[in-house]
Amino acid sequence: MAIAEHVEIFKKGSQVWNAWREENPNLSPDLSDIDFEKDVHTYKEMYDMPEFTGYNLAHMNLNRITARNSYFIRCFFAGSTLNFSDICFSFFQNCSFEESSLAVSKIGSAEFHECDFTNSDLSYCSAEETNFSGSKFISTKLSNMSLVKTDFTGTVINEARVYGISAWDLILDGSTQSNILIEEEGTSITVPTIEMAQVISLLVNNSKIRDVIDTITSKVVLILGRFTEERKAVLDTIKTELQGRGYLPVLFDFEGPSNRDVTETIITLASLAKFVVADLSSPKSIPQELTQIIPNFPSLPVQPVIEETQREYGMFEHFKHYPWVLDQIKYCENNIQALVTKVTENCESYVATKT
Repeated sequence: MAIAEHVEIFKKGSQVWNAWREENPNLSPDLSDIDFEKDVHTYKEMYDMPEFTGYNLAHMNLNRITARNSYFIRCFFAGSTLNFSDICFSFFQNCSFEESSLAVSKIGSAEFHECDFTNSDLSYCSAEETNFSGSKFISTKLSNMSLVKTDFTGTVINEARVYGISAWDLILDGSTQSNILIEEEGTSITVPTIEMAQVISLLVNNSKIRDVIDTITSKVVLILGRFTEERKAVLDTIKTELQGRGYLPVLFDFEGPSNRDVTETIITLASLAKFVVADLSSPKSIPQELTQIIPNFPSLPVQPVIEETQREYGMFEHFKHYPWVLDQIKYCENNIQALVTKVTENCESYVATKT
């Protein structure tokens, strides 16, 4: 239960409250179980909703609070617990939830604009039609959340843990996602996006499907490059050479699925490949494709190749820092057989060291 003295101080406004917090730095205030609208409300004139601006609510017990239809502007919740709370339909702007816990809370239809959830715990939250526009989710625990039509527009999602998540019709326009962890513990399996997490989790945890995937990924080779008439002829020759050696080369020169753009299709194919052959000659789309593949697939060797008269594009230098990007091979167009021999030797050798 909330401590009555703390509630009374809170009612006096953010300046009095924050000053009291500064005078008592070792105290962890308790406002648990209170109803922010009925017990400590101040009214927002235009919307007739409780508004709380600039409050220091860090390192507090806020468990089981009711804060429906409330406004929180520039409030600091870092290190606090808000578990089992009901904050549906509330509005949060520029609030910090770093290292806080909102586990098993109802946050459906709430809005969190430009909020920071770094190292926070939102596990088991129901977040149907919740808006997280512009927010950060870095090393955030999203496990067992219910996400339906949840808006992640413009968000940064990195190293979030999503074991057991239910995700339907997410809005991800302009979001940046990477290294999504699909296991309950550990860091061994990551995927590039939340939407892919459910599919990959099903594959790795179903033994029969896993056997199929193991078979596929022991043979598939993804070939990337420029599809002009001249360059396409070289890539086709590489493809033919790989087929003759028992591989299943995939040259992405076909129309992708109607519900996925080119980059998303490339990522899906990369997740099924044993290794990638990336022809850097006369690059066009390949810089974007490698940006999506290399950082997100640390177990996937990428073999860059380039026609001997050309030079790699400037930004490729960055990728050389990744151990799974192998040393570049220069080749002559009239000796593709030697190129493919070197490519397969390099990639098979790398794979062997990781198994």
